[in-house]
Amino acid sequence: MEMDEEFLETYDLDWFASCPDGQLAHFATGGRGFVPMAVRRSLSIYENIYDYFLSVEDDIAFEIVEGNLPEFGDSVKRERYLRSFVDMARKGLFSYDVSNSGGYSLIAKPQQNRRIDDLPLDVRRSVCVLRLRFSVRMDESDLL
Repeated sequence: MEMDEEFLETYDLDWFASCPDGQLAHFATGGRGFVPMAVRRSLSIYENIYDYFLSVEDDIAFEIVEGNLPEFGDSVKRERYLRSFVDMARKGLFSYDVSNSGGYSLIAKPQQNRRIDDLPLDVRRSVCVLRLRFSVRMDESDLL
């Protein structure tokens, strides 16, 4: 089953991609972020990749990109917001959240990045490869 616009607007998806140099990233859509066609093509492939990354060990040191965080009323809200991004960075993935401008902003980054070559063959073959290097902010046009 392909993910249509209604599906994408209903769910806050966590999708994954690689860049040409083999680094890996996680993107959270918030129900409004751009999702490449390569990811949208198959819900079952998406779920396989998602399940794989949930199972990966999370023992890598990370850094929060403070300049990209929204404002929080208190530390509890901040910690709740950061939880999934930190979890992904601890797995060795650059972790992005949808930004108000329609692109994505880097929220947490690993000190040691997991690489596409580290993945099992079936997952490696299924991960979307973006034609860019991961940066602090990326617009929708960067992800095409």
